[in-house]
Amino acid sequence: MKFKKNNLKKTAKYIGVFLLFLSLLLLWQRELVAYCFLQLNGQLEVMNNARSFEELKKDTNFSDSLKAKIKIIEEARKFGMEKLGMKFSQNYTKIYDQKGKDILWNVSAAYPYKLEAYKWSFPVVGTFSYKGYFDLEKAKKERDRLKKEGEKIKNQTIFFDTNIRSVSAWSTLGWFEDVLLSTNLQRNEGDLVELILHELTHATLYVKDSVSFNENLANFVGEEGAKLFLEEKYGQNSKELNKYIFSLQDSKKYKNFILLASNSLDSLYNSYHFSNELPENEKQISKQNHFDLIKLKIDTVSFSNKNWAKRFQQRKINNTNFMSVRRYNSSQETLKNIFEEKFNQDLKEFLKFFSEKYPSL
Repeated sequence: MKFKKNNLKKTAKYIGVFLLFLSLLLLWQRELVAYCFLQLNGQLEVMNNARSFEELKKDTNFSDSLKAKIKIIEEARKFGMEKLGMKFSQNYTKIYDQKGKDILWNVSAAYPYKLEAYKWSFPVVGTFSYKGYFDLEKAKKERDRLKKEGEKIKNQTIFFDTNIRSVSAWSTLGWFEDVLLSTNLQRNEGDLVELILHELTHATLYVKDSVSFNENLANFVGEEGAKLFLEEKYGQNSKELNKYIFSLQDSKKYKNFILLASNSLDSLYNSYHFSNELPENEKQISKQNHFDLIKLKIDTVSFSNKNWAKRFQQRKINNTNFMSVRRYNSSQETLKNIFEEKFNQDLKEFLKFFSEKYPSL
């Protein structure tokens, strides 16, 4: 009996120490805990109120045109998992009705005088160059903290360039069953297939602390996979495949222009005169003048749709715009060379190589 009492006392002591440690941890990381709870609540809201494809296909109030889009998603999932070797899952077999409203936003930030992203750190998954919010007001609060209050780094307060953008799709890297948002059903076939394959790539492999590599790879696989899908479904010289390839041209021209412009910004920020001689107010003026020059130069790009240049010129830009394009597109040529030279354009083997090297969480 005495032995049992001693064991119970020890157990109670260990539980007390654990609860004390947990309480201290929660106090120390209360902001992170509150943020994680907010995101979990938003994720569960989406998951619990999503409708399965099977349910929607039987719904007489769900239009035939949208049912056709569901069929495309199912085909894209099957193609990705069976033909490209993507990880099998139930991801993107349900749809959440946003009722035409945005529900998730990303905050991003960059240093004011260099093209370097501000990063947020999270347990297990590592660092990210953006932070998601299911609450727009909280996203604005985080943006304003970095933009107006700044952050003390090496005894100097840095006021960051910031941006908020809505998010139309995301991957939870296998932690939850991913759901598609209803606004994505408005995409054309090629774009929709690309989106599904992009997100399934994230669930197949993940490199910790390397958002840029993850997004570049998912972009590359999404586009190349969509081409293969359309070629297999409609034929090598089909109008559907050619239409998708043509739709990518303006986007690629824009991205290439921004990547070149970001190199010119790097040159400006790294120049001795800018870094060591200019006072703060003149740095701001020089930076803005360079942005204005970039806006003028976009007119030299031969877009099929002139709205690409017009939209860019009307936008208020800062370093985050250039960092965003780099995050998703800076390694496309490198990946293309590996794809062609090492894997002879075999996308399944290409993806297998990276998924074995960097397995999903």
